Amino acid sequence: MTDMASLSNAEFQDVVKFHGCYCLDIAMGYRVSKALVREMGDDLADMKSVFARVGTPTCSVDAIQLVTGCTFGKRNLIMMELGKPVFILQNVKTGKAVRIYSHYWDHFDHTELRAKRQEAKGPDATEEAKAALRRALDENIAGILSVPEEQLFRIETTSVEAPPKSSKYASEPCAKCGEYANVNLMVETDGGKLCPECAA
Repeated sequence: MTDMASLSNAEFQDVVKFHGCYCLDIAMGYRVSKALVREMGDDLADMKSVFARVGTPTCSVDAIQLVTGCTFGKRNLIMMELGKPVFILQNVKTGKAVRIYSHYWDHFDHTELRAKRQEAKGPDATEEAKAALRRALDENIAGILSVPEEQLFRIETTSVEAPPKSSKYASEPCAKCGEYANVNLMVETDGGKLCPECAA
């Protein structure tokens, strides 16, 4: 049953503020993040051993960052580029890892919501169109925030290899632009080592 009061959840509102956009995917990311954190339990005590993996670069990733504490800046958030809504939280010391696949999107029809968004964002958008979009967003997001988890995603334990250790990289100046770049990413040419930008 959809609970419209779920929209006022303070933690969810913090996630929306951090993300900067009120959308279905940030709501899904919030529910996924909360489930991952719950399932990992005490294995999140040592965050230096915790890594998050995400299958695709969507709005939900911002919720993963804020709720789990794993970020690109800390190098413990990994983009897997799987092209599907998969999320994994793992402790590389204990070996525990939890995987979530969001099947909610498998048969979700975006047509009506996209039409309302187009009507509400156009140069001739009316207040009625804007209100209709807001109602549609509220109803869909409240549904994601309040329905049982099994209607949104599948949770399972999994086994994942620990990611390679990330550290400060050695850098050298590019022979063309002079800017320093990671030596492991530079391209050898007759004119010297080039950074990825200049080698493209």
